[in-house]
Amino acid sequence: MRLTLSRKLWLAFFCTLSLCVLTMYLLLHGTLKRGFLDYTSQQAVQRLEILQEALVNIHGEEGSFAELSRDPQRWLDLKSIIFPDHSSSIVSADEQTGKGSSDKSPQDYYREFVTSISLHDAEKNLLMGVPKPDQRISWVPLSRGESIIGYLGFVKPDIVVREADRRFMSHVLRVFGIISLVILVISLGVATFFARRISKPIVALSENTQALASGDYSRRIEAQGQDEIGQLCRHFNQLAQTLQANEHSRAHWIADISHEMRTPVSVLQAHIEALQDGVRPLNRECLALLHSKVSGLSALIDDLFELTLSDIGALSYQKQTLSLSQLVSSCVEQYQDKARAAGLSLAAKLPEAEPITLTGDPKRLEQLINNLLENSIRYTRASGRVEVELAQDSTNVTLMVRDSAPSVPPKDRDRIFERLHRLEASRSRNTGGAGLGLAICKNIVAAHQGAISAEDSPLGGVTIRVQLPHNSD
Repeated sequence: MRLTLSRKLWLAFFCTLSLCVLTMYLLLHGTLKRGFLDYTSQQAVQRLEILQEALVNIHGEEGSFAELSRDPQRWLDLKSIIFPDHSSSIVSADEQTGKGSSDKSPQDYYREFVTSISLHDAEKNLLMGVPKPDQRISWVPLSRGESIIGYLGFVKPDIVVREADRRFMSHVLRVFGIISLVILVISLGVATFFARRISKPIVALSENTQALASGDYSRRIEAQGQDEIGQLCRHFNQLAQTLQANEHSRAHWIADISHEMRTPVSVLQAHIEALQDGVRPLNRECLALLHSKVSGLSALIDDLFELTLSDIGALSYQKQTLSLSQLVSSCVEQYQDKARAAGLSLAAKLPEAEPITLTGDPKRLEQLINNLLENSIRYTRASGRVEVELAQDSTNVTLMVRDSAPSVPPKDRDRIFERLHRLEASRSRNTGGAGLGLAICKNIVAAHQGAISAEDSPLGGVTIRVQLPHNSD
């Protein structure tokens, strides 16, 4: 039988509870026995007070225990005053070696206790009694005034002698045994409940993880509680949601790429077939059209390749200290002719006090600025305006590219940085481009630890705001 997590938890609870209950039972048994033995010893010490008083009187009258030590019968008579009911057996017990049988009666233990009593001088030398070298002796001092005149030695009882005491101990242990069994049964019920409760979300995690590995990204787990298991369930849901979004993005990505490449390929195929059938003559105009479509297709492939490299972090970045003011001025100058051909005015607002410098890759930053200018010139209506502004503070450099109408709806401003995303309004594919420029810009800015966003432009169009730190190492 395979040990599931639920069974392992139940077994752990069962073993732990059983060990705890057994330990409590053994501790109670030992504690109860020691308590009664201490109680019995206390009673014995109280009985020895009579003998103690008699010995002190003898020492006071005779000046020593010398006469007593020469008269064994007198010593036996003194001990008989402790347990007068058992005086007849003291003589015979004193004649034994102290090693009784294994099944002793309470009378035997009374006699052994009386027999174990011995008299010692002030240096604890034995005067009267049977030596017991293999047993632990308890001492009761005999004193006159402030002087110790001797000691009484005795061996504490090692069992509970009184029948009433034994019945009480047996009753207490039996009641505790029943209580322990009831506690064990209740605890096992609670352990079963919690074992199933703990293992249930883990089993669900295992099943849903297997489904997730098979490609079913729609699986979700109901997270209960704020503990580690609940947090793990929420992390699983986030993972499934991310994988599902990535799968949808991948499907859309492939569909968009196919769509972008289908148009130029279809045009090329139609013109080539027309040339093969003799419908169109092979002249400069036809070759120019074919070259234009091939160039557009080549540019799309280059953009896709470059975007893929930037996604996986394979684009090389050679960062150095550079003048961003000079770089922006150069890019704006290069795009002046293209802006005039589109019927637009292009201007740059650069700080005059001192040039703005930062640490970055000049080639990639030039690509960033060119893509932003290309995007604005392509989508801005004729007779419009494009402005590039550069500013800085103590920590960041801000580059803003503004253009005039048309604008971008607020709901689409974050999406324009997605690959192959285009608007269906005026900023549509009719104006050209594959919709990859801003996605590449986003990756370049991220590689420089910066941020890029879109917002309203005071000119009526869109402002692309890029913030770059002075040092992006």
